[in-house]
Amino acid sequence: MRLDDENASFRFNQDGLRKFMGDLEVEIMELVWKKANPTVTVRDIYEQLRQKRPIAYTTVMTTMVRLAEKGILRIVDKAGLANCYTPEQSREEFVRTIVHKIMGIFFKQFPEECNAFLRDNTPRTAGRKTSSGASKRR
Repeated sequence: MRLDDENASFRFNQDGLRKFMGDLEVEIMELVWKKANPTVTVRDIYEQLRQKRPIAYTTVMTTMVRLAEKGILRIVDKAGLANCYTPEQSREEFVRTIVHKIMGIFFKQFPEECNAFLRDNTPRTAGRKTSSGASKRR
């Protein structure tokens, strides 16, 4: 998912990062986030994926090139003829960025509904304790 792509899709029926990216993209990115020290090659990721299932090296290579084109991976060096990749953001930063983007869209297009959702789904207490121990009224 390119954050600035008007044609990007949000898949409500999928779990986790699959809401924003394809299945193979997610598998690759999870491995990149886990294995990059600080970089990985297509071969590194391919070797991990092929232990789970049959997959072509060129499929992994093409997907990683596309992730770089989307700004999710960055090509930072070469090891011989192979590109070395690093994630543009940590997993946590990526999720935060995506959530902010999605929430921004919802708040812009449905502000009343979003505010009602937050109001109805935010736990409230009559008196909360502040860090000093004093009671604070909402």
